[in-house]
Amino acid sequence: MRKIKKLVLVSGAFLGAGCAGTSPNLSTPQMQTPSLGGGLGARSVASPAPGATAEASLAPLETVATPEKTFVQPPYLQLGNRPTLGGKTEGLELLWIVPADTKLDEWSVETRLPGAAAATTSWTKIKGKLSAKPVAVGVIKPELVVSAPLEGLAPGKLFDYRILRGDKPVFAARARARKTAKEPQRFVLFGDCAQGTDGQKKVAAQTLAAKPDYVFITGDIVYGKGLASEYVKNYWPVYNAETAGADGVPLLRSTLTVAAPGNHDIRSTTLEKTADGFAYFYYWSQPLNGPAVASTKFASPLGSTDTKAFLTAAGERYPRMASFSYDYGNAHWTVLDANAYMDWSDPALMQWVEADLKAAQKATWRFVAFHHPPFNSNAEHFNDQWMRVLAPLFEKYGVSVVWAGHVHDYQRSYPLTFLPTKPRDTKGAVEGKLTLNKTYDGVKNTKPNAPIYIVSGAGGAGLYKNLEKGKLQDFTAKYIDDTHSLTVVDLTDKTLDARQVGADGKELDHWKITK
Repeated sequence: MRKIKKLVLVSGAFLGAGCAGTSPNLSTPQMQTPSLGGGLGARSVASPAPGATAEASLAPLETVATPEKTFVQPPYLQLGNRPTLGGKTEGLELLWIVPADTKLDEWSVETRLPGAAAATTSWTKIKGKLSAKPVAVGVIKPELVVSAPLEGLAPGKLFDYRILRGDKPVFAARARARKTAKEPQRFVLFGDCAQGTDGQKKVAAQTLAAKPDYVFITGDIVYGKGLASEYVKNYWPVYNAETAGADGVPLLRSTLTVAAPGNHDIRSTTLEKTADGFAYFYYWSQPLNGPAVASTKFASPLGSTDTKAFLTAAGERYPRMASFSYDYGNAHWTVLDANAYMDWSDPALMQWVEADLKAAQKATWRFVAFHHPPFNSNAEHFNDQWMRVLAPLFEKYGVSVVWAGHVHDYQRSYPLTFLPTKPRDTKGAVEGKLTLNKTYDGVKNTKPNAPIYIVSGAGGAGLYKNLEKGKLQDFTAKYIDDTHSLTVVDLTDKTLDARQVGADGKELDHWKITK
């Protein structure tokens, strides 16, 4: 265990290309980002990421007209089952949704490297085969979630892709391949988001303006039961709009998005209550390298109704995709299902976490992300502490930051260690010995000696404003509950520079870690 000045307590890229090759209009009022004050030398949320190049000489993507009713939902980029970096080439997964009676052999995908002129490079058809999962659940009309593997991408480089139906291009966008360990990166992180609020839409606009290489959602992706119909109402229109505007932005088609599932995604319903529930398992494509769990234990219960349609749509993703790990550049992410049915003190589950973190010791940055925060100053969800049982492993294997959501505000802890002294009680609380490092301030002292715990759950759902017993807990260094916000993080080999940015673009918190 690392040495800490002790205070002992007892505590119970983005890249801008839209559909049809259009670029978002960053001059519209909702996209403006004022200069920010305070912190470590504040800057606009739209400031370029470290190491970013202007790439101004590249020709814009040609306009592609999309005929009406081509897509049920337009294309979006995900990681797919690619937990590790690809080496000399990289890959991503391109998904889109079409009516169930659409023939898969009608579709094809091409990619190219953008050049200084439109004709500089030619389009090349992808080598991998397209696949499709049928979704026919609840109130959703039967549809196909089509998946196309984008392999052979140049790491960290921009690429264009287009989708053809028959021989006719019907969609095009520009994106960036996953970066290597040697490249600086920027990610945006928030959770508890898609509820259709103005706050959600403003956070989406600020995310677009930040131009991240990827976005991470800390759970509760859609409200309030993780339904396919809720994705249709509150997720796709806001994050995958045709053009940037007050109600949505074209983010998902050009920016990799990764997410941890929350209770509102995979715990708040059963299939007999809402047949289109658990949509996380068929709209997301993420690594399948998590712990092997049986569907009857340590997995979200589906209910007693007929599950055939759901299991057909979900395939191997249920329940395996609820926990996983992946690499992006010089960062390793361990993503865990933190719902109440999970008992991470179980030896097999704990062994998986330890093995994953141990194998990631060469990564400059090690992050753990899940939905339910172990340390939280709000009365709401205060006893949802069961993830504290893993704190000793986070400390042992040098985790820099533990990211969470669930509580609808922003909180930053002091660097801390925690040693559980009692098992989780019936309310979810875990007692133990808490040791804080209050000499770290993230400004003058930027070398924490223990993990920092972040709650970034103000992505759009209704805000919480109820502190536990009216005061901050001793482990809380920063607390903001009066505005929706997002976390913008820039990483290099030596520094983590994090800013909490409000829905209006103002900087709310700024802290740094140096190696």
